[in-house]
Amino acid sequence: MTKQAGKVHLGIGILAAASLALGALAVPAAARADAAGAAAGAALYKEKCIGCHAADGSGNAPMGKALKAGDLRSAQIQGKKDAELTASITNGKGKMPAQKGLSAAQVSQLLDYVRTLGKAK
Repeated sequence: MTKQAGKVHLGIGILAAASLALGALAVPAAARADAAGAAAGAALYKEKCIGCHAADGSGNAPMGKALKAGDLRSAQIQGKKDAELTASITNGKGKMPAQKGLSAAQVSQLLDYVRTLGKAK
């Protein structure tokens, strides 16, 4: 190998290592963002939804039984498009009150949390 080729090879190795290092830093940041979003969704669910839909999303809370709240884990609800569930959260549906005070980000976090309930069943 010539001296010039050795320098190029070394330079490529340094660039590859730097690229891997930057990638490793980005993944934990994304994971932290996902974890923060999941925690925010869970907190919103606890604050806004648990009284009727129960902790597990079944609707088996006393108020949920009285109002015939839907089972958020069911295939029927989990099969709905995000836009339809977002509209239900934002505008209410049937006896479910509208959650107009939530930001779009909060509604998205809540929707993401509701989707996890379907996977837990």
